[in-house]
Amino acid sequence: MKRIYIVGTIVLTVATLLIFGSRGKQSTKQQVPGSQLSTELLPALEMQTNSEGSVTVKITPNLSSEVAFEVALDTHSEDLSADLTQTVMLKDENGKEYKPVRWEGDPPGGHHRNGLLMFGSIAPLPKTLQLVVGKVGGVEGRTFLWIIRS
Repeated sequence: MKRIYIVGTIVLTVATLLIFGSRGKQSTKQQVPGSQLSTELLPALEMQTNSEGSVTVKITPNLSSEVAFEVALDTHSEDLSADLTQTVMLKDENGKEYKPVRWEGDPPGGHHRNGLLMFGSIAPLPKTLQLVVGKVGGVEGRTFLWIIRS
């Protein structure tokens, strides 16, 4: 399971380097996988952290062939047994909601969990993505927001 997290981290790092490395080139267009449209170069989407309650939640978007989020949960006071496919919701700027299709990572339990929360292909890619993580560490809802394009 940790191998999935390491591979995901490597893929995200390489993608970030490719995005920033290509800014000096003439073309600023790229095909966004899964979106079936060409858009301006997407910004690198940074990790966001929420440390409310007894659990620290770290989320990093991963816009590859599927919309996914790298998730890291850390605590020292409770068991991390929540089914993230049931407690997480993704929303776009128009209020459209998307439910996760699967979790690829550590199983429920323990004090540290890492993995990818997959939402499948979303086309066209929205302007904003708002991820709401519910009922983790005594916090009803944690909101993470990324601006994908203007």
